[in-house]
Amino acid sequence: MAGLRFEHVWKLYARDSAAVIDLDLEITEGEFLVLVGPSGCGKTTSLRMLAGLERPSHGRIWMDGEDVTDVQPGRRDVAMVFQSYALYPNMSVYKNLAFGPRVRKDTKADIRQRVEEVAGILGISELLDRPPSQLSGGQRQRVALGRAMIREPKLFLMDEPLSNLDAALRVQMRAELIRLHHRLEMTTTVYVTHDQVEALTMGDRVAVLSGGSLLQVGTPTELYDNPASAFVAGFIGSPTMNLVPGQLSGSPGQLQVSCLGVTFPLPWALRSQSSGSRDVLVGVRPDDLNRASAGPASAVRLNGLVDVCEQTGTAIYATIQCEQTALVAKLPRHPTPAVSDAIEVAFDPKDVHLFDAATQESLLDRTPATVLTPTTAS
Repeated sequence: MAGLRFEHVWKLYARDSAAVIDLDLEITEGEFLVLVGPSGCGKTTSLRMLAGLERPSHGRIWMDGEDVTDVQPGRRDVAMVFQSYALYPNMSVYKNLAFGPRVRKDTKADIRQRVEEVAGILGISELLDRPPSQLSGGQRQRVALGRAMIREPKLFLMDEPLSNLDAALRVQMRAELIRLHHRLEMTTTVYVTHDQVEALTMGDRVAVLSGGSLLQVGTPTELYDNPASAFVAGFIGSPTMNLVPGQLSGSPGQLQVSCLGVTFPLPWALRSQSSGSRDVLVGVRPDDLNRASAGPASAVRLNGLVDVCEQTGTAIYATIQCEQTALVAKLPRHPTPAVSDAIEVAFDPKDVHLFDAATQESLLDRTPATVLTPTTAS
């Protein structure tokens, strides 16, 4: 296993073009860390610097307490799985799996034992004689994983390995990768994806990047419940969080939020106490915006018109026009609303997120100990 550290790492491709900006991140031994963000955020570049395929412009990379910034890729004991699988088309599955050990000049008996062991773990034993052209996308992905596993590396690096699979197979392979991670005695894994559902379901911790900068790192629950910025709030979670402009006013302990034509008391403490009025972004997740009849007595109620309905089978996600703003709400399957229906939806003030309109940073301390009593918040 390997503990990793990015120490203030930068990657510059031109004087005014930074792919990675001051990345300072520690990854513990045996952790499954996911780097997630939109295209061009620097996640793949960070992975390539870990592998030694790119050299940092500034900063250091540490592995097991050793500075590996200038160490060649072949000496880092790292295995990488690519988005394109990168299998040798002229070789059978067996020869693809055996390629690394053959280069290391392992004995034929040892190679066969390792290939059969890895093939058994991945469920591809019956495919060993086939060429890649005769495999499905999921089978090719298993072979690519097997080729990485057979090296028994200290570190697995995975660059969007499931992006070429169909939706159902991605779900299946996510579960298999999680099981594989635990079966391999928790080998340290760094996984890159742009899919936040993959990030939340697979990662022990998730690091969110944007524009080359690390915005937040934490467990999936921490990122979902306590996003540090409006970007993280909007990126993590599906459907995305509703973010609308609003106004924060009052003094500590008596704060009020105004948005969408309603005003309600804020039952959370601020990270830094301040009085007066300020522009904010008010965030409510679709799962927390429901029909008004299902809300508590303290719920904030909004009236609007149904614009779009998306049936998911277990629920309906409806886009509702409210005060010329589109909001997404989670509704029960029955009764099914029709387009242009008038509807009343509601949310509990305790489910609100609040961000500074200028800096986009979170204003709330949403730990359970900081919820205010109704008397204090009124």
